Amino acid sequence: MDDELYIALLKKAGALLARRAYSRGELRDKIARIAGNPQVESVLDRLEQLNLLNDADYAYNFALYRIKQEGWGPAKVHDSLLRRHVVPAIIEQALERIRHELGDESALVEYMRKHCGKQGPPADPKNIRRLILHLRRRGYDENIIFSALKRIVPAAVMRHFETGE
Repeated sequence: MDDELYIALLKKAGALLARRAYSRGELRDKIARIAGNPQVESVLDRLEQLNLLNDADYAYNFALYRIKQEGWGPAKVHDSLLRRHVVPAIIEQALERIRHELGDESALVEYMRKHCGKQGPPADPKNIRRLILHLRRRGYDENIIFSALKRIVPAAVMRHFETGE
């Protein structure tokens, strides 16, 4: 391999990684415009050896931030990481680690309290349905949604919602 090309690829990759973290697949796409696949893979391998590129850490940090700070659900995080070319096995490991650290519902309950804000928890079936749809769009499983709802919505309101009376 041409040493100048190798150094140029390392510089470009280093400049990109200095701004923000990338998955291996994302970084490959970014620097593939400069050289062919064998040269790019060599540079990516070297960055992994230096621990400047680590898909497991990237997936964990990405997922943790999105779940805790932005209220994303596991399904939305999973899809987003797939689009960033992270291997499904690494995604599952990262999500499992977060589930173990945070629990299934705590991040969701925290997000629901923040989302409901000054109005407080939903007080009628219409607003409960609206919140459920919102949480589904954010990537939460229905069982976890209902479990978390029972923790923040008063029992009488939930009973009214569940029975339809």
